[in-house]
Amino acid sequence: MTSALPTLARLLLLPLLLAPFPAPATPETPAMIETPQALTLDVETRDGMLEVRLTGLSPQAQAVSYTLEVKGRSTSRHRGSTRLAPGVAAVLSTMRAAADEDWCVTLHAEEEGRAPYEITRGTCPAG
Repeated sequence: MTSALPTLARLLLLPLLLAPFPAPATPETPAMIETPQALTLDVETRDGMLEVRLTGLSPQAQAVSYTLEVKGRSTSRHRGSTRLAPGVAAVLSTMRAAADEDWCVTLHAEEEGRAPYEITRGTCPAG
């Protein structure tokens, strides 16, 4: 019986020995940490007019580029690119346009380390 005990103990320990060890913990790289979008779009309507304000704010210095399109009674576009300073809010664009009942504001934005994104306001067609 004494010779069976070491064999039994080895059999019980075998799954533990074969189990994979967890990977060591590693700190997240800055690209992996989800940060808020650096560009925000504010739209106000007043007395038949649209006022569109594009603001940039980022926790770190980064390059951004954008295309802003305003559709009301007519269509206006503004494109730009800049480098945002860390923690400093900056108004990148202000546009005013006459607005009908149906208006649409679309921002196409690109930031360093993030997939391009779009922000819409108003009655924009789907897709």
